[in-house]
Amino acid sequence: MSFLENFVLDIPYLFLKKIPYSWFFAIIFLTWAPALSALLVLIIALGLWLMALQQRFWEAKIQREFQKEGTPYRVQPRMPIGTQLQNAAWVLAGSLFVAFMLHDRLNMTGVQWFLLTSGFMFLYRDAMLFGATAVYLVTPRGIGARYIPGHVDYRLFIRYTEINYVTRIRAGDKLPTNTSVLSPVRGRKEGILLVAKLMDGFSNQLGQILLTPDDPEAFLAQIPATLIQEEAHGREVK
Repeated sequence: MSFLENFVLDIPYLFLKKIPYSWFFAIIFLTWAPALSALLVLIIALGLWLMALQQRFWEAKIQREFQKEGTPYRVQPRMPIGTQLQNAAWVLAGSLFVAFMLHDRLNMTGVQWFLLTSGFMFLYRDAMLFGATAVYLVTPRGIGARYIPGHVDYRLFIRYTEINYVTRIRAGDKLPTNTSVLSPVRGRKEGILLVAKLMDGFSNQLGQILLTPDDPEAFLAQIPATLIQEEAHGREVK
């Protein structure tokens, strides 16, 4: 792995997620210090670029270490586009209301108030508005998952030797009490359940793991058949 890849992957995601705070000052300085405002916008753009690079480099690392040839089977489920558009509309409407109410307050125009509120929401609360980032990579040696529910990211690789079995979970099936759901949408209870060989799960933080690919059947087809157990059909999975 190159120095650049190591450097980018070692940057704490929490640190990168703090960079959007600069948006406040970029908008405040917009009228009387536009050069400084532009510099802050460039810093924010750099932070967003580093976030994208982390995802790219993580996937490259998984492929290099666990995929001998070809490319991993990649799945990135997303929040429904209708919900994303609705959330964006609410943010824009709320920002317009704030701009109308606070116009010329604190020496800031209505446009500045609108940009301040809407920009900060889109940059900092993106997981709430557009869904958490969830990427799954299925390789011949195991399953990789990168999950970003907010201000931290989880990078996992679960070897097939660590998995007791894999099963399809449908509506009405009961999940184990210590299940971590790695989904872009909160509250999802359907998908592909990975059950660890260890009683306590895959780690101290993660018990059993539920993945929520858009096409569960295609996802299961990539996993060794010896690991797949029949569907739960309303029973409690243990």
